[in-house]
Parts: sequence; structure tokens; C-alpha cells
Amino acid sequence: MDTNMTFRMDSEVKAQMGAICSQLGMTTSTAFNIFANAFVRAKGMPFAVTIQEEPAISREKMLADADQLLAEFAPDYKRMAE
Repeated sequence: MDTNMTFRMDSEVKAQMGAICSQLGMTTSTAFNIFANAFVRAKGMPFAVTIQEEPAISREKMLADADQLLAEFAPDYKRMAE
């Protein structure tokens, strides 16, 4: 038996999803059904849901990166100063 579901989502996300589904030759309804079936098979999210924490960057690493960038662009700066 088929049933309907209604839910809210960001309009930009909806538009982007619709465009991608169109390129894949499917409707958004088909995409949601694929997700729902995968959810049921996995008995939960069919992909990992995690919090990605960025590793802390040390002050020394930031300064070294800045020094490297400055060294790479130094010839250009000298040429522009001439």
C-alpha cells in the first residue's frame, strides 16, 4: 500500500536535489524511496553520522605555512616592486 509523506526542507537544497535526480534519470520521490529502503535494511542511517572535528593547528605550523607562502611569492613581490 502506498502512502504520502510531507516534510519541510530548504528550498535551495530541494532545487539542487531535483537537478541531480533529473541528471540521474529519477524523481526526488524515487531518491527518497531508495533512501527509505536503505534505512530499513540498515535498521538506521545507511551511512555514518559523525561529528568531524578539525585537528588543532599549532602556532608553529601556521607560522611555517605563512613563511612558505611568503617565500613562494617573494620573487613576484620583488618583480612588482621594480
